[in-house]
Amino acid sequence: MASRKRKSATSRPQAQYDTKRFQSLEAWNRYTDNILDWRILPEKNVKIYHTEFDEFKAEMERRNLHKRLANLQDGSIDVAVVKEFYANLYSPEDQTPKQVRVRRHLIKIDADSLNTFLETPVVLEEGETQPTYSRFTRMRIDPQEFSTCLYIPGRGFVLNVEGHPWKLLRKDLTTLAQTWSVFSYNNLTPTSHTSDLNMDRARLVYSLVTGMDMNIRAQISGQISTTVQSNSSRFRFPTLNTMPFPFRPKPLLGSYPCPNITQATINAAPDEGGYTGGDSI
Repeated sequence: MASRKRKSATSRPQAQYDTKRFQSLEAWNRYTDNILDWRILPEKNVKIYHTEFDEFKAEMERRNLHKRLANLQDGSIDVAVVKEFYANLYSPEDQTPKQVRVRRHLIKIDADSLNTFLETPVVLEEGETQPTYSRFTRMRIDPQEFSTCLYIPGRGFVLNVEGHPWKLLRKDLTTLAQTWSVFSYNNLTPTSHTSDLNMDRARLVYSLVTGMDMNIRAQISGQISTTVQSNSSRFRFPTLNTMPFPFRPKPLLGSYPCPNITQATINAAPDEGGYTGGDSI
């Protein structure tokens, strides 16, 4: 009887991917099937000089936001590296990943590591274990207090069908509230929807305007982890994700600098877009 030849395991088709850029086949599949077409939501440097914004600038300095988070001048957005970061960070087992290797270098996004980089310490009131903003998010909103603080006279909340506060229109905000809302859209809780503020963002802007202390590092860390596990189609913190690199990798397809927040940006019509990147493989 003629013997049957066993097929070698090496004869089976194997997926090919760049092992220097992707940690596993799973990361590569996540990249090609999902992340490749995501858009970029870039952070922005703050470039405001007009005296109308002195109160905003003073609060930025009090929070130490001016040192790093609003001053990313040395950062540039390499779309390919950002996409590799999110592809490799993805893990179906770990829903809150806090570190990842990108091109063989370890990048940490836990709150402590981000705090070291951003220089944004958490301030706690005496006897409290959480900052003011964390406690504030669990309280009911006082619409009258919000309106007085955030709105120009004669304007107020947009109500839902049940008559409850639903959202705030950006065009109805005071200059200070508009300025903080623009900063939040780009550098704190990035979004492509900028024409109005839902209630969660209204809380955030209110806390910034009134000077509430918050754990910014934990907020950013949590958003990065949430983004990588979702199918949001938007990359958050693209500059922040690559600035801690111990080296500046040569861009595969070029890079572009961080845009700026200026007085014109604040007064401009809301932008619902996002940078697509144009990355390919």
